[in-house]
Amino acid sequence: MFAIPRFRPSVSHREVLSFLAAAALLRRHAVDACERDFARRLLGGGRVVLAPSARVALCWLLEALDLAPGDEVVTQAFNFPAVPAAIRAAGGRPRFLDLAPGSFEADWRRLDDLLGPRTRVVVVTHLYGNPADLAAAAARCADRGVTLVEDCAQGIGAAAGGRPVGTTGRGAIFSLGPTKNLTLLGGGAVACRDEGLARRLEALAARHGKVRPLASLALMVKAAALGVATHPLPFSLALLPLLRLAERRGVDLVHQIMEEPPGVIGDPIRARRPSAAMAAVGLAQLGRVDALNRARVRNGWYLRSRLAGVERLTLPPLREGCVFMSFPVLHPEREVLARALRDRGVDSDLGFMADCSSLPLFAEDGASCPHSARTAREILHLPIYPQLEPRHLDRVATAVRAALDGV
Repeated sequence: MFAIPRFRPSVSHREVLSFLAAAALLRRHAVDACERDFARRLLGGGRVVLAPSARVALCWLLEALDLAPGDEVVTQAFNFPAVPAAIRAAGGRPRFLDLAPGSFEADWRRLDDLLGPRTRVVVVTHLYGNPADLAAAAARCADRGVTLVEDCAQGIGAAAGGRPVGTTGRGAIFSLGPTKNLTLLGGGAVACRDEGLARRLEALAARHGKVRPLASLALMVKAAALGVATHPLPFSLALLPLLRLAERRGVDLVHQIMEEPPGVIGDPIRARRPSAAMAAVGLAQLGRVDALNRARVRNGWYLRSRLAGVERLTLPPLREGCVFMSFPVLHPEREVLARALRDRGVDSDLGFMADCSSLPLFAEDGASCPHSARTAREILHLPIYPQLEPRHLDRVATAVRAALDGV
């Protein structure tokens, strides 16, 4: 019986052929076409501009909103450290909002405590494919005259209150890495519905070149290699034994390979936007992103039903419209649980989020965020990708229950 990897890229032969055709024919129009199709299919209109990364997209958005040096930007403390780093890079001061207990979403009841005379922007994060409570956040922002923007880096395809995430705030950012719900092999995007703001964003984007052909090819080769390495057969025979060996030395090899630097990489001006070949991958994926998300939703709710009532395992609350970019659970001894699962042929991941309020990098901006700290210590991600079938998820659930008996 083959082991179950923690993730599998969704790049298929369709994306590979689209990439090669665009690279060979130098289809420069693919970037514009991808931006238009992204806006039409996922946001119901508006403008989308491809960016070097989600963190650079956030820098652009804050600059286009005329963020002044020292202006405060509220973001949730449990976050990817690149988010507050991007706020810093744009000249702002991050203010950290704690999570609601037992969840991975900001506690919007406490937002008023952070809003002050220098607060300009609130970033609402749709983490792990679960839509945030936009109605609560938007109402508080409107009352105080604060701009709301959406972090949809992990929320592509999710819906809040019946409308796509990324369409409520003044602008929204997206991540398009190889394990996201929609991938261009890398890069990000920024979206808005305001023509004036869109022109500013396009002017900022015009300062950046495109990823060069060889670098684009390297990204495709990496995605293909990840696809091979996470196929059940080579994963079971080669990668899983390596993971177990490295684990004895306290190293997570997959985590090291996939981890990104926490800050804005180098000079944001030098970062390069996705190439035409990368955009062609996105165009191919946009034609099937709804099907991929439906599979994630099917798998997510099924696995959730199989884990309901398991003692000492917390299933964080979710909302209708969740697209399960990931399947996080909370356990006080997550490392022990992860090892026990790996021994049973089920790989898992600790994730890349942190309690940013406690990081030395943001010490001067920090606050006491105990719920974020707890979630950062206890979160563990179980396999949930579209290629899994109910029989695989039954194995995951059985392995979790058996592993918890020994933890």
